[in-house]
Amino acid sequence: MLKLPKHSNQYTRVSQTLQLLLLLLLVWLLGVLLSGCGSNGIDLGGSLGGSSGSSNGSTNGSKAIGEDVVPLGPARDNTPQVLVAEQPGVAVAGDGSAALDYSNASEGYICAASYAGDVKVKALVNAPDGAQYQYTLDPSGAWITIPLSVGSGNYVVQLFQNVYADQYAALFAQDVYAEITNEFGAFLYPNQYVDFDPDDQTVLLSQQLAEGATSEVQAVDQIYLWTVQNISYDYDKAANVAPGYLPDNDDTLASKDGICFDYAVLMASMCRAQRLPAKLDIGYAGSAYHAWIHVYTAESGWTTREIEFPGNSWVLMDPTFDSAGQGKGNIESIVGDGSNYQTVFNY
Repeated sequence: MLKLPKHSNQYTRVSQTLQLLLLLLLVWLLGVLLSGCGSNGIDLGGSLGGSSGSSNGSTNGSKAIGEDVVPLGPARDNTPQVLVAEQPGVAVAGDGSAALDYSNASEGYICAASYAGDVKVKALVNAPDGAQYQYTLDPSGAWITIPLSVGSGNYVVQLFQNVYADQYAALFAQDVYAEITNEFGAFLYPNQYVDFDPDDQTVLLSQQLAEGATSEVQAVDQIYLWTVQNISYDYDKAANVAPGYLPDNDDTLASKDGICFDYAVLMASMCRAQRLPAKLDIGYAGSAYHAWIHVYTAESGWTTREIEFPGNSWVLMDPTFDSAGQGKGNIESIVGDGSNYQTVFNY
């Protein structure tokens, strides 16, 4: 065997040749790996609407995290689902001016209807936690849905009819003890505050925005991003909003602007249409009377736009602050651990 001297020129030339060959091989392998990762990846931060993947379970991409490739799995079913409240008449109360159907209290809702025509009828609901909710019944006689948003317990429902100016007379009262078996029912069904129908543009938009999402968290994120990027805060409306105002999602989508109430209702409606439980919260953010939402996902989550999804819990989200620029780029400093937010009502 020929043994090369330790410092010979021949050894140096062989060593340099081997190094060059190894370098070329590494460059080639790196190119193959990069092209492979890029060809099947899903862009989580690109255009909304899932252009990089199809709905109905056909997407099966992956994303690179460091040196690992993590499979994302098939797209979730983004077919909208709008639950319809029913009035089977099993448990009812009322008189000639109004009616209450609490047959489906276990599902997290009750229904009320007015038969008084143009005479205003209101429902006051005293919840188990002491909060009092107020609803104005539809003068057409259509049933309205009232969520039992505090959970199981005794709700005292009182119906009142307007007699003069702001004076009301009692019609009847009913105790409703709810043993709620569907803990998410109150936050999946449409109601008088979070109001949407199967044919609404809001429902169609939820389907478009959730297209290609491979998880509940990603669907929520895509809905959230669209909302904060496409709806503008209406300062004039905020300064002149009338008492008793209720948002209309069609108006919000047509004008592309609104106040905190509009933001929260629009996003809650789209989440519910995607089978994602969403609470509409009304209360105080600091000293400001405000509206925001909580969204529930059953998955471990990830952080996006400084909104954290820890998984298996309700997550506070405030699209108004993010969109209006009051917290843009630093929403976490406002949302924080949620201690700045004091909820008075859930719908």
